[in-house]
Amino acid sequence: MKTKLSLIALVSVLALNACTKDQNVDPQNTSTLAPQDVPVLVTQTVATVYPKATSVDYSSLQTNSLYVANVTTPTIEAQVVVSNKGIIKEEAVKIAKADLPAAVLAYLDTNFPGATFEHASKKTKGDILGYRVELIFNNEHYSIFFDQTGAFLSQVTGLKGKSGKKGPAPAVTEISFTDLPAPVQAAINGMTFKRAILTKDSNGLAVYHIHVDKAGVPFDLDIDINGTILKSKEMNQKGPSFTRIDLSQLPSGLVTFLNTNAAGFKIDYAVAILKDSIIVEYHVGVTVGTSKKEFHLDANFQLLPNSSTGKGGPGHNPPALVITNLTANDLPTAIKTYLTTNYAGWAFVKGASAAVDNVVKDYHLIIEVATKKYLLEFDGNGAFKKAIAL
Repeated sequence: MKTKLSLIALVSVLALNACTKDQNVDPQNTSTLAPQDVPVLVTQTVATVYPKATSVDYSSLQTNSLYVANVTTPTIEAQVVVSNKGIIKEEAVKIAKADLPAAVLAYLDTNFPGATFEHASKKTKGDILGYRVELIFNNEHYSIFFDQTGAFLSQVTGLKGKSGKKGPAPAVTEISFTDLPAPVQAAINGMTFKRAILTKDSNGLAVYHIHVDKAGVPFDLDIDINGTILKSKEMNQKGPSFTRIDLSQLPSGLVTFLNTNAAGFKIDYAVAILKDSIIVEYHVGVTVGTSKKEFHLDANFQLLPNSSTGKGGPGHNPPALVITNLTANDLPTAIKTYLTTNYAGWAFVKGASAAVDNVVKDYHLIIEVATKKYLLEFDGNGAFKKAIAL
């Protein structure tokens, strides 16, 4: 009896820590729960798994169904999602950025250059194991999810941790199809369910971020608890898509470069190369006096390696952009080695390379491992850039 009373006392003390003013500043955790509002099975489970916890705060993620415990011990910080039956659905432990897999770091460097790192956590229990990263990029908060291989799964914007403390990260959880509310299940009827993430918006309302396949096309959907589709986005898995456009008005950064490196220039042509609607490269041909010069610049107007800056003959032309479909045999050795090392048993589905002026800039391919498909991108030398779980 003494042991039982001690356990209840411990749970009560830990739960009371959830009610401090500092903990209630988290905009994503507006409904921090009082001890009496947390099911006993939930608090008992957390106390059993983390007997040395120094603080625990609770919130509800799915009403009367899923609860979140932010736990601090002398050695770790963890976030645990527990059902009202006391079953742990998901458990994640905070880790350092340096402990993230190389594939995750490469994805972040490619897609969020210069971002401010906030948190990283490793999911140690759940339906889909992997990693979660919190960062700030272009003044927006991102929560980014990866599987065990380091492949991108999904991202959610707008979630913010507790101010001044950088933690804990806003409560979210992977959620199975059977745990989705009936109206949400009905909203995706006729689609193939892939995975889902449950979050709460700044008003404390549940939002389900769901990845589905609809007639062979992958979509990301945001759905509220009533089954209303708030947002629908088709996911691009077509591989590289370079577009050439002529510039009628030169960006100021390009003008500055030309004034510095080709004073007195006359534009013969200027081309921006886009990939996924983002400019990645500029090719510019100019005449200076009687000389013709061509410059290849990156998106920040920095000269690219091997760019021609000397005199050239008349008729210099905009770059030739070529997309080439590939077979598994066409893949460079470096790519095959990466796939064999990181995706044992991989099978080639399709792929393509993108070349500018006969120089391959990158490779995109889709592979299958067991029943899972991944879209991977490599640079022109076969170095890994990013992977996306489809």
